[in-house]
Amino acid sequence: MRFFLTILILVLNIASCKEKDSLSLTVLKSQLINNVPSGSGMGASKKGCYVISDDSPYLFKLDSSNQIITKTEIFATTHLHENRILKKYKPDFEALEVINENELIIFGSGSSTPQRDLFLHISLKDSVAVKTYQITSFYNNLRKSKLLKNAPLNIEGVAVYNDTIYLFNRGENVIFSFIYKDLLAYFKGEAAYPEPKTTLFSLPKINGIESGFSGATILKNRPLIIFTSSVENSGNSAYNDGEILGSFIGTIEMSENKVSNHYKSAPIPNVEKALKVEAVTIVNDDTPEKIEISLVTDDDMGSSIKIDCILKL
Repeated sequence: MRFFLTILILVLNIASCKEKDSLSLTVLKSQLINNVPSGSGMGASKKGCYVISDDSPYLFKLDSSNQIITKTEIFATTHLHENRILKKYKPDFEALEVINENELIIFGSGSSTPQRDLFLHISLKDSVAVKTYQITSFYNNLRKSKLLKNAPLNIEGVAVYNDTIYLFNRGENVIFSFIYKDLLAYFKGEAAYPEPKTTLFSLPKINGIESGFSGATILKNRPLIIFTSSVENSGNSAYNDGEILGSFIGTIEMSENKVSNHYKSAPIPNVEKALKVEAVTIVNDDTPEKIEISLVTDDDMGSSIKIDCILKL
């Protein structure tokens, strides 16, 4: 009898852990964003929703109906063909985060050097003002990280919480964290390279292929990372595209700005076909366990879809 009671307790504990580790995502609306190709990064503020593309030279600002309010040039249009930059010239802007109502930041992926080794610091105070930094030396330091294990650098997400900035590498799924002001000082040539804290993750799989970080943000009132990850059948290449197999949403707890190595995740429902979700932003987190978020996708063919969801934690 004692043996059977022990087994029952173990089963109940496993069930409890699964319930504790589960997320629930409900899709409210999905909409094609007209004239925004290859959506790759997104951030919401009171002024509107900002979107970048990995092959567009523009920062797009959308209204509540997902219509373009403004289109600001943030990169040279020299190699623009129709509405997309030719692949070998594109800056591959993949990571965007709104710091506050008057400041946002953008990172190139670093997946091809030096053209994708860019950091943009953008002021939104009166009009849009862009400062562009060539950060090849910074990315070279990241490329030397032991956790990358000689895998390609491919920065796909950025998030900021309090005084710390977190960069999310896709492929070998590593989160690099820095003190934000120290990193800015380094980019400006005012300080030495600040050594990052690093955390390695093994993310969910589809057909045996591990998903890779594709976007991230952090709740404003709680130290909780919300991330997206996606699966492409592209081998180990950070440069070439592959068959899109699907995407996940997940959360990672933090404590005193330290990243936990535990996460929760759930599949993102496909809309007609498998989705490559590239970014996530928070629309409303006033209710602690029920977060309004928006996602943006890239189909590798020049189209972007914005998806509005409810994430239950």
